[in-house]
Amino acid sequence: MVATKIVAINQLEQQIQTCIKEQFTGRLDLCMTDADNQQWSLYFFQGSLSKSTSNRHPIRRWCRQVTIQCPQLAVNSVGEGSERLQYWDYDSLVKLVRQGQLVRRKMAAVVEGNIREIFFDIIQQVELGSNLGQSLVYRQIPENSRESILVLIRAEPVWQQAKQTWEAWQQAGLEKLSPNLAPVIWDADKLRQQTSLLAYHNLTTLADGNRTLRDLAVKLKQQLLPLTKSIMPYLRQELIGLIEVGDLSWKHKTTRSTNSQATTTISSVKQVQAQLTSPLVVYIDDSRSDSLIMSQILAQAGYRFINIRDPLKALPILLEQKPDLIFLDLVMPMVNGYEICSQIRRISLFQDTPVIILTSSDGIVDRVRAKMVGSSGFLAKPIERNKVLSTLLTYLPTTAPIG
Repeated sequence: MVATKIVAINQLEQQIQTCIKEQFTGRLDLCMTDADNQQWSLYFFQGSLSKSTSNRHPIRRWCRQVTIQCPQLAVNSVGEGSERLQYWDYDSLVKLVRQGQLVRRKMAAVVEGNIREIFFDIIQQVELGSNLGQSLVYRQIPENSRESILVLIRAEPVWQQAKQTWEAWQQAGLEKLSPNLAPVIWDADKLRQQTSLLAYHNLTTLADGNRTLRDLAVKLKQQLLPLTKSIMPYLRQELIGLIEVGDLSWKHKTTRSTNSQATTTISSVKQVQAQLTSPLVVYIDDSRSDSLIMSQILAQAGYRFINIRDPLKALPILLEQKPDLIFLDLVMPMVNGYEICSQIRRISLFQDTPVIILTSSDGIVDRVRAKMVGSSGFLAKPIERNKVLSTLLTYLPTTAPIG
C-alpha cells in the first residue's frame, strides 16, 4: 500500500497517466476528510479501468446509468407517476453477460458512465478545495476478485471527457454547485406568480427534493448543463433551493430464472424505488432558516416538500397540491397559525389531513387552543430531525417512504 498526497488536479492526472503507462493492476482510493468524508475508488487492471465506486449516491449513480444504457432492465408500473426500476449490481451484470442476457458493450457503457460521473466529482472537489490534503492510496486487488472483470475501460478518454464537462460547468458559473444536489421549492406562492400554470406544475412535480440534478436530467432525457442553467433564475431569486439528499433505498427481490434448465432464484436482484410517489409535506412558515432545516430533514428522509412563506396564499396552493400532511408555524405576520388551521379545517378536502402546529412556546394554553381549531398535533421548536420524523411516522404510518 502506497499513499500519495494530492493537492492539485494535474497531480491526480499524472497519477492516472502513470497507472496507464505502467499497466497498473490494483485499486486507487481517494479520500477527502474535509469534504464530508467523500471517498472514491478506481479499479485498474493492466492499466485500464474495470470499475469505480463512491460512498456518495452509489445506488442513484448506478440507477441512472442502467436507465440510460439498459432501459430493458427498467420496469414502469402503472400509477400516477409511479415508477420502479429493477437493476442489477456490478456482479449481477457480470452474471447476465455470462448468461447471454446482456451484451458486454452495454455493461461497459454502464461502467463507463459511472466512472465519468465519479471523475467529475473528484475534479470538482479537488478544484474547490485544493488545500484539503487529499490522500491517494494504492492497494492490491485480491486475486479472486479479478475473475469478475469482464469489461475494461480506457481511462484517458473518460478522464478528458470529465475534464471537458467540468470546464463547461465552470464557464457557466456553476463551479460551486454540485450536480448531486436536489432542487426543492422554497417559495411556492412567488414561483406560481412568476411562471405559467404548466411550468409551475412541472417545477413543483419535479423539484420535490427527492431527485438530484443528475436524476432530473435522466428523467427528462436532457443534458445536465442546459437543464441546470434553466433553473438558475429561480435559484438566484431563492424561489428554488438546492439541498443535500440521501441515496435511494433498495430492497432485495427474489426472481425466478427464465432459463428452463435452472430452477434456482436470483437473490441478488435489487429493486430501487425512486420515491416518486412519496408523501407530500407542506410547511407554512415565513422563516427561511426554519424552512431550509425542514426541507433538508424531509428530503433526506424521502418525503416530497413544499414551503409556503405567505400564509395568506396558503389555501389555493394547498387545494392544488393536496398534501398528505401540513406543518404550520404558529407565529407569522398578518395571520397566525390558529387562524390558518381553522380555515384549513373548513375545507372538506382537508378534514382528515394531519395539521401539525409548530411554535417556540410549548405551553398548555397553546396546546389547548391548537386542539380547539382542529390541529392534529403540536411540535415544539427548534426543529429537530428526530421530532419531525417521529411526528411523520405517527400521522403517516402507512405512507412513509422506504428507508
